Amino acid sequence: EAERIKRCNGRIFALPDEPKVQRVWLPNDNYPGLAMARAFGDFRLKSFGIIAVPQVSYRRLTSADQFIILATDG
Repeated sequence: EAERIKRCNGRIFALPDEPKVQRVWLPNDNYPGLAMARAFGDFRLKSFGIIAVPQVSYRRLTSADQFIILATDG
């Protein structure tokens, strides 16, 4: 994810008060500070490597499975 964003001239760094939260920034502005690399509708950062393609994984369900979890951070 980071390599794609950097290839598109986006910047990635954390703020001093949140050192473990890497954010995506415009090339010449400390804005918007998006804390994810994939997002729907973030048109400002689309040209700088943010994509809307989801990361998907598959697993064959068996009779031992008791539930399914669908998750998103947004």
